[in-house]
Amino acid sequence: MYMTAREQKLIKYLLHQNRYVKVGDIADYIEVSTRTVHRELKAVKSVIEEYQLKLDKQPGKGLKLVGSSRDKQRLLNALSHDSRVEYTSDERKLLILCAMLESGEPIKLYTIANDLQVTAATISHDLDELEKWIAPFGLSLIRKRGYGIELRGPEDAKRKIVGNLIADKLDVQQFLETVEMNIKGKNQTSEKIFGVVSRGKLLKAEKVLSRAKEQHGLSLSDSAYIALVVHLTFAIERIELGEVINMNEEELAELKSTKEFELALAIAEALEEAFHVKIPDAEAGYITMHLRSANRSYKKDYRAEDIELDTALRTKKLIDFISEKTGLNLNDNQSLYEGLIAHLEPAIVRIKEKMTIHNPLQEQIKKDYFLLFMAIEEGVERFFPEMHFPDEEIAFIVLHFGSALEMNKEKIHINALVICSSGIGSSKMLASRLKKELPEIASFDISSVMELKTKDAGAYDIIVSTVPIPYDGIDYVIVSPLLDEEDVKHVKHQLTRKIPLILQKKRAGQKEPAPFPDMLRTAAKINQYATAIQHILSHFSVDVLETAESHEQTVKRLCARLKDQGLITDAGDLTEGLLKREALGGLGIPGTSFALFHLKTEAAIVPVFKAVDLTAPYNIKGMDGSTVKMMRMLIMLAPADISPEGAELLSSISSSIIESDDSLAAYETGDTDLLYRRLNILFHTFLQDKKW
Repeated sequence: MYMTAREQKLIKYLLHQNRYVKVGDIADYIEVSTRTVHRELKAVKSVIEEYQLKLDKQPGKGLKLVGSSRDKQRLLNALSHDSRVEYTSDERKLLILCAMLESGEPIKLYTIANDLQVTAATISHDLDELEKWIAPFGLSLIRKRGYGIELRGPEDAKRKIVGNLIADKLDVQQFLETVEMNIKGKNQTSEKIFGVVSRGKLLKAEKVLSRAKEQHGLSLSDSAYIALVVHLTFAIERIELGEVINMNEEELAELKSTKEFELALAIAEALEEAFHVKIPDAEAGYITMHLRSANRSYKKDYRAEDIELDTALRTKKLIDFISEKTGLNLNDNQSLYEGLIAHLEPAIVRIKEKMTIHNPLQEQIKKDYFLLFMAIEEGVERFFPEMHFPDEEIAFIVLHFGSALEMNKEKIHINALVICSSGIGSSKMLASRLKKELPEIASFDISSVMELKTKDAGAYDIIVSTVPIPYDGIDYVIVSPLLDEEDVKHVKHQLTRKIPLILQKKRAGQKEPAPFPDMLRTAAKINQYATAIQHILSHFSVDVLETAESHEQTVKRLCARLKDQGLITDAGDLTEGLLKREALGGLGIPGTSFALFHLKTEAAIVPVFKAVDLTAPYNIKGMDGSTVKMMRMLIMLAPADISPEGAELLSSISSSIIESDDSLAAYETGDTDLLYRRLNILFHTFLQDKKW
């Protein structure tokens, strides 16, 4: 089966749409006129019919590819394995970019045109577009007659651009299928995957990262995972060529203080062993940047000392703002708050580092949730004025709020698995929309396609996915993440078809008593919570500290007091750690007269939370860069070996500080008895809400 790149792109677009689409939308997607679309539709008709599929055309609604999921998947697989040589415009631009990166010297335009089997005029147009792609990364093209084309810019930018552009511009499904085919031992004809990096090296790097995910509990969206795998592969190839990479010493020092740097070093060591190369600290720094900019962070690292209170405070204000705009109270929605924090912290890193993120739902979200999109755009401009959030990031934030607004608490009875490749926000939103439309569904698990291999698909009554699944033997229904009426019909049809099997499975399950929880493990967790609560409450107090001549001396005096109280082992180490942490960003809470000094440290003997009033206030830097006149210091310390339960409790205190104006006022001026009562209620509610 030979087809042009445009014909393949057209069919793939239709395969991924479980709704009626207008010809104009198709034309915009494949960048041609509507007349060309009509001509291409005639050309692909015979191929579509060969797979028992057909185009259903409805006046006013558009057209849709109809047929069984199995036949759609067969056609998609056939397209993915077609050995064509014609490339799409985006593929050509990436190939040109990587040819320049590999060459290191000017390349003649006619050489590129000949290699890609297109005209020089086409390549010239591609280069115009490519210049727009590379500009945000600090790279430029030198184009001179008789000289050729050359890529100019720093080495770090050249490494950063490859993984980001591949994740942004190329098909995630193609990557997944390449890795899956390798696992199954099927032949691959090309040594270069996407024509960019060595297939063998990429698959070896993917294995290294896959092991790191399992060993360290790392959770990445599919696009972030691909960007990092390609970055690692390309970095190895550049190192083997002797290319030197540098990083500003201050920037590297700041990255070394983050929790991700330790994992980056572990990944670097594994790569050194796998490829027999020496990876410098600067490269570990760039790996750290990728980890920090990922859509999702460590599954088990949502800890008190890692929460950026500035981001948390602004997030609370954003939730308040959207609540006011929509007329719905979202302030008590902890899932929304945590989901936004998990997205916004890496998003801020991405924006600062000029790292792009691909959001294939962007235009549809703007169209279907226009007012919410505009409200959030206004909100981030108000509460994050120093940075520009691109539409891609705003669209993901819309998904988080959309999820909260769609929540429905009806009683439901079916277990579902929701699969999305574009991040946890879209997964949550799809799950909540399904829950509203189909109250029979009792619970949802959320997975990316990459994580699906680790799950037992047979344990779920229904699997709903926004993307085709490249693994055999999985029965699922494909829908749009925004779940239109047609999608709901498809899901209901799938449930109706599976009802006999679901009932049979439920009845079989009723014959055996439900397994009891592992009480030994539960008791151990309860003990860890109880121990942490005991330490925090028994040592809590609001003390008075005489202000010293300088801020550094005041912190030293505070640490000496904690040493005398038997709460830390080394006042000098703690002083150094607190000041170093403060240097990374202000600690003053904007709009208040207190600051939160928090640190995970070897010096802490037990988890500590205390308040200290100063005899004379003085100015310090706030979390938003403003000046805060500090009258009170809140101290939160976590031992280096703190249990996950202890860290979770400290995290709950951090969240409670900024949860409302009343809470801010209490922590700003409250005495020992008032704050002790607040902590007591907080911990009581925390344990009550736990599902043991």
